[in-house]
Amino acid sequence: MIAHVWLWIALGSILVGSVLSAVQVALRALSRVALEDLVKGPRRGAPNGNGAEQRLPDSLEAILTDLPGHTAAVAVPRVICNLTVGLAVVLWFRDLRGVPSVGPIEATLGLLAAGVIIWLTGVVLPIALAEHAAERVVVAFAWMVRALAVAFSPLRSLVAFTTEIVRRLAGEQVRDTAEAREAELLSLVEESEREGDLDETAREMIEAVVEFGSTTVEQIMTPRTEIQGFEYTDDIESVKQAARDATHSRVPVYSQNLDTVVGVLYLKDMLRWLISGGPDAGQFCLKDILRDATFVPETKTVRELLTELLEEKVHIAFATDEYGGIAGLVTIEDIIEEVFGEIRDEYEPEEDDTPQVVVDAETRVAEIDARAEIDDANDELETIDLELPESEDWDTVGGFVVTTMGKIPDPGETLLH
Repeated sequence: MIAHVWLWIALGSILVGSVLSAVQVALRALSRVALEDLVKGPRRGAPNGNGAEQRLPDSLEAILTDLPGHTAAVAVPRVICNLTVGLAVVLWFRDLRGVPSVGPIEATLGLLAAGVIIWLTGVVLPIALAEHAAERVVVAFAWMVRALAVAFSPLRSLVAFTTEIVRRLAGEQVRDTAEAREAELLSLVEESEREGDLDETAREMIEAVVEFGSTTVEQIMTPRTEIQGFEYTDDIESVKQAARDATHSRVPVYSQNLDTVVGVLYLKDMLRWLISGGPDAGQFCLKDILRDATFVPETKTVRELLTELLEEKVHIAFATDEYGGIAGLVTIEDIIEEVFGEIRDEYEPEEDDTPQVVVDAETRVAEIDARAEIDDANDELETIDLELPESEDWDTVGGFVVTTMGKIPDPGETLLH
């Protein structure tokens, strides 16, 4: 009779421990996006029948706000259940053998049996559930998780304190909620592409929108070496000829060099000036028809820049480096292309001036334009299992080569890295 008691205690502990293990693993694999899809339906964030936006239940919001604390609160009773299973199985074997005390045989058999049971019900099953139904498990047992969190609230404080100490010792920066959600969304997008729900173009567009707030002017600007402009002392004939050859309707005007930009020439302003019968050619001065130039630091985010350009009603800005020199030029078109991809108008040349990365998979050889960004080059080099190192010291392939070699390489020179 006593043996049956220990058996029932073991079975009850196994059942409760299995549930707690499944909930704990599900909490670790929980995704806010997937949880909102489950609770609100596919039209996440759509208004309900009363016209108000749907929200997650308070219990689920509380769990998402403090996942580590709630996970720790579930772990304590789970450990207690596992210990109870081990003890009950050992005592059950003792009573089955009819011996007065636990010996080596009973202890060995009991612990082996308990270990297998706990592994199956506390590891294998919870991982399978978390992989396929983590959000459903959390929704079903949210009431229990909240109750345990309240019961073990001192433990949650201890966990938060310990986590903060470990984070500081590891030197990890605090990750705000917005950044965490951004990382989670990007991960979800990549997973959707792997599963075939999104094509590459859609993935790139979504990623560009998500990363829009953190993208800087430096990442999208036209570099200084590719800027075409006029010197403000140029005569009318030189300006006319350059205007005919220009591929843009807004052209920088500088004094002596690009570090001293004095304004921007809108070709329509020049055309209007010519039609209206401006002063004689000998009296022509570009400064008379220039518009003020806008300068922004190259570290400014694209989102902030777009807001500034719209407020000032200008289409072009000059990016400056930390020393005040001109680092590059950025336009509203560049910002739009960051999200939607290359937009080529009728005035741009047909040939593709994008830095090329040509990879030969058979010979495992790649020909790369020095202007190509490291990220773009690595995307193409994946096909031959190669990757160029990334660093804050360079952005382009040319920058990597020059920095690594410590000089501008001669034609045909080889770099081993």
